[in-house]
Order: sequence, then structure tokens, then C-alpha cells
Amino acid sequence: MAKSHSSSFDRVFPLKELFRGTALRVLLWAVVGAALLGLLVLDGFLTGDLLFRRGEISLDINQFHEYENLTTRRSNQSESNADPIFATSALNRVDQGLRATVWSMRDRPCARILAALCRAAPSLRYNSSTLAVLLLTLMACGLAYSLILSRIRTLSVRTALAVVTRLRQSIHRQTLRLGPSDLEDIQNQQVLSLFTNEMEHVRDGVYRRVSRIARHSLNLTLFIAVAIFINSYLAVQCLIPLFATWYLIQRERQRSNSTLRLAADRANSELKLLSEGLQTTRLVRGYGMEAFEQDQFQRRLERFRDKIYTAKRGERLSRWTIRLFVVICLTVIMFLVGTRCLLEADNVNHLEFSEALLLLISFCGLYRPLDQLWQLRPDEEPVRIAADRIVRYLNQIPEVGQAVGAKFLSPLSKSLHFDSVSYSTKSKQKLLDKFDLKIPAGGVTAIVSLDQLEARAVAYLLPRFIEPQLGRVLIDGEDIAWMTLESLRAETLYVGGNDPFFTGTVFENISCGNPEYSLQDITEAAKESHAHNFIQKLTQGYETVLGEHGEQLEAGQAFRLGLARATVRKPALLVVEEPTRVLDEDTKTLLDDAYNRIARGRTVIFLPSRLSTVRRAERIVLIHGGRVEAMSTHANLVKTSHLYRHWEYLRFNEFRHEE
Repeated sequence: MAKSHSSSFDRVFPLKELFRGTALRVLLWAVVGAALLGLLVLDGFLTGDLLFRRGEISLDINQFHEYENLTTRRSNQSESNADPIFATSALNRVDQGLRATVWSMRDRPCARILAALCRAAPSLRYNSSTLAVLLLTLMACGLAYSLILSRIRTLSVRTALAVVTRLRQSIHRQTLRLGPSDLEDIQNQQVLSLFTNEMEHVRDGVYRRVSRIARHSLNLTLFIAVAIFINSYLAVQCLIPLFATWYLIQRERQRSNSTLRLAADRANSELKLLSEGLQTTRLVRGYGMEAFEQDQFQRRLERFRDKIYTAKRGERLSRWTIRLFVVICLTVIMFLVGTRCLLEADNVNHLEFSEALLLLISFCGLYRPLDQLWQLRPDEEPVRIAADRIVRYLNQIPEVGQAVGAKFLSPLSKSLHFDSVSYSTKSKQKLLDKFDLKIPAGGVTAIVSLDQLEARAVAYLLPRFIEPQLGRVLIDGEDIAWMTLESLRAETLYVGGNDPFFTGTVFENISCGNPEYSLQDITEAAKESHAHNFIQKLTQGYETVLGEHGEQLEAGQAFRLGLARATVRKPALLVVEEPTRVLDEDTKTLLDDAYNRIARGRTVIFLPSRLSTVRRAERIVLIHGGRVEAMSTHANLVKTSHLYRHWEYLRFNEFRHEE
């Protein structure tokens, strides 16, 4: 499973993406940032060395000319002739600025570079001016480094947003591709969670992966390089116990956390047993169990206390184990570094105090990059789970697809026929079982069932929101599976009782952005569904913006808007699922008249929630167990069908206050 999660996140954002686009810019800025951090470390070292040495140098007469050649532009002969007194009194020099550091490190590779700086910049030859230059450089590098870190974070956020935007586009396309095949509207909530919550996890994960790998891997390399540059052999000697100790500490923390979680679970189990006594006071007092209950409570309380003490002891032991590792590591490193500092100054392995301090600072600088890179994988666990859910959704195959060579569907004019149709949900719930039904064109039909999903499955089959697993759906004798989806859904429209309106104007909500419909067409459809009156009362009529940042509609108004959206297209077959929410009396009256209007000249199938709609139907199809149980008018079914009377009682008894 972990492998699946890992591959899913790598598919969402593979590591090779670090070397492309905005992520590559993050990497380049991280290189610049690492270089500036190196300058900060070098500047801090030079500042500390200057304060430690105070610019003092001790020379013998034989070292004078070497010192002058290293730190000044003048030749040996000219300097000696120009300042003979200096040549004879050169044993102790003060106020030498950076030249003191250059002289003490004359055998190091970096001495030539520092000497060149001294020769080029006279301000580095004296203490006060050198200190001013180093502090100003330190401030400038610090500000520049802060700006680069800000730039890295900005570009990392931009990279993460680009990945999330691409995924959201893919989810949107996949949602449209899969179609409205979810009868229970569960998938809509899952997709919404993918689109929002899971994307936040992915965004955070991509941000961490880009910023941490780019920044901390380079910083880790920098500090190791600094340590090796100071003294490669000593650095290797120190890095081995340092990395070993760090690894042992991380393993000990993982073991301790696992033990603490186990101890906490056991303590919670004991706590639940303790709490049982608080809920059985009636039994205890009623049956005289006070002494027994007190004894039980005391023993459980002691077990609970012992488990808490055990967990705390384990935690303290883990802390002391980690401290022991740290102390041993520090002792080893300090010994290795200290022995080099105690060597004679003329020894090739001698380490200056400032160099030793820089070496220790480099070792300390390794901690945060190591910790951030080590924690990258456990921190990405929620991201891997979220990415796995996203990838699984994107890999789903649509239930409904258009057949190759599909034909254009003519409007329904003769009959609608369900021929031995079977359908089960993804959870294996069988809704239709060899369902047979033939409805003549024209008129009003109501489809009812004790399980609303059975009636909804029949309705969803007509515009091919779902596909029968067995059997066929025929319109005028033609199998709709071989018809183009465009022509089928132009002539078969579904109006859901709880369909939302989308953010946009009223005109756009009815026309759905189709330029073929004029304002007059939209207005006529709104009048037919009795939506025109309330639309006119909105602030800007048909140009009023609806949705999150606009006007909100009541349930009855949204439903009538949906009827107008369907009727403006003049479909031959209209499927209407009525709202389940309670409507006011005025809305009910308007809907009754609207139904009379929209039923003229077309076939209308209702999934009713109101008794008046049931009574209006010319035929009522009662489905039970996935098959047609009865089909007749309301008056006949009430007399002849016990199951229909039961259905009517469950939905329209007097306690519902429905018509």
C-alpha cells in the first residue's frame, strides 16, 4: 500500500519536475542562497578571528619579507628601502586588520584569496576599517539571503499552485467525462473533498518537496564542504560519529514515539474501565455492591496509574538515552578537534581556534538540513494518501460512452420501452432486475417505489446518465445505446428537485451559455414555468447574478428556474424529480399550473413527492424489487394494491401536512 501511495505522489509530482519550469528556478535560487550562506559563514569566521586576534602579528626578521609579499603590492626591496625602521622592528605588529588572519592561515588554500583582497582593498589592512567592512558585508549578505529565502518560498508556492491547478483541471474534466452516474450523490461529496481538502494536502506536499530538497540539500552540502575545506581528514573523523549519533537519535525517537502511543492506548483502555463505575451507580446501590465496586475501582485505578508511570519512565529513559548519545558524540568531536588545537603552531596538522570554532559551527549547521530532509517522507504520508485518492479517481473509466458509428435520435413519438433491464450500483445493490415497462408517447406518467433509488435508476437510464448492465432502453424501437449522446440529451431532459443554480446571471442559468436562445425565448420559458414573476422582482431582473456572491433563491424558486432551463429547449421527453423539501402553498399552486403547461405536446415522467402530482398522472408505475409491481391510475391502485397503499401512507399521511 505504501508503495502505491508513493507511486501516486510521484505521478502527481515526480522528482524530475524539480529540474523543470518554476521548480528549476527554485533550485537555481537555492544555489545562489547556498553561496550567500557560505559568504555569511566566511564573513562570520573572519569577524570572529579579527576580534580574537585583534590584528596582532608576531614575526621574526626572516618572516618579514614573506609577510610583505603576501599582504602588500610593494616589492621586497622597495618596502625595505622605504621603511628601514619597520624592517628592524618588525617582531611585533598591531592593528593589522585582515592581514593577521591571512598570515596565520598562510598555509591554507584560502590564504591566497584573502591576501589578494588585502592587497586590493587598503581598508582591510587595519582593525577598525576591517571590522566595519566585515559587518557591512555581513548585513548585506544577511539581507540578500533573507530576500532569496523569500523568493524560494514564493516560487515553491507557485510551483505547488501550478501542480494543484493542473490536477483540478484534470478532476473537472474527469467529472464531466464520468457524467452524473451517482444515484445517491455520494460521489459528488467525494469529488468535492478531492477538489478542496485533498488538494490542500497535495499543495503542502509539493511545497515541502520543492523547498526542502532544493534548499536543505544544498545547505547540507555547503556545511559538509566547509568542514572538509577546513581540514578534510579531521572533518571525516568527526562526521562519522556525528552522522552515526544523529541516526541513532532518530531511531530512538521513533521507538519512543511508538512506545508512547502504545502506552497511551493501554492507559485509555484502563480509563474506560474506570469510567464504567460512573455509569452503573443504580446497579451498585440497588444490589448492595458498594464494597465490590470500590475494590474493583481501586485495582483499576492502580493499574491505570502504573501504566501512566511506565509511559513516563519510558519517556524519561528515552530522553536520557538521547542525551547520552549527544554527550558521547560531543566528547568525541571535542577531543578530536581539541587535540588539533593543542598541537604546535608550526605543525602542519595544527588547528587555529577560529578554525576549530568554524568547524563546530559547520557541524551544528548540519542539524536542520538533516532533520528537514529526514522528516520529508513521514511529512508526505498524508500527501501520498491524498494523491492516491486523486489518481484512483482520475483512472476511473466512464460508465457511459458513445458508441462508434452512433446515429442521430429522432424525438420520441411512439413509445418508450424498457426491455429486461437490470442495474446494480457499485456497492452491488440491485435496483432493477429484468425490468420491463412500455409507456406510450405523450401524457404524464409517475414512477414510484418504496426505495426511491429504484425509481431514480429508471429516470437516469433515459438520458443515459447510467447504463443498463443487461437489457435495453428503446425509444420508438431504437436502442438509445446506439444513439449520439448529444441528440439523446437534446430530446431527453432531466430536472432534479434539488438541482442547484450555478454562479452567473439568471439569463445564463436558463440559457446555460448557449447563444441560440434569445431573451424572448428565455422569458417565455420562465413564464411557462412561473419563474418570470419572481425573476422580475430581483434587483436586476434576468441580469441578476445568482450564486455565492449574488442573490440566493428559495427551494421552490430554484426548482421553477430548473423547469425553465429545461422547457426553453423544448424536449420531447421531460423527466421531473420533484423537490423533497416542503414548499409553501403559493409555490404548490404555481407548480400545478406550470405542470399543465409543460405537459402539452410532450411526454412527461414524474418522480413525485407531492400527492397532487401523483393524482395528476395518467398512469402510475409502482416498482418493487426491481420490477413493475403494478401500473394504473391513482384511484385504481388505492383500491387494488396493498403495496401502493402502504407507499401512499408512508409519504402522504396526515402528519406530513402534504397535499
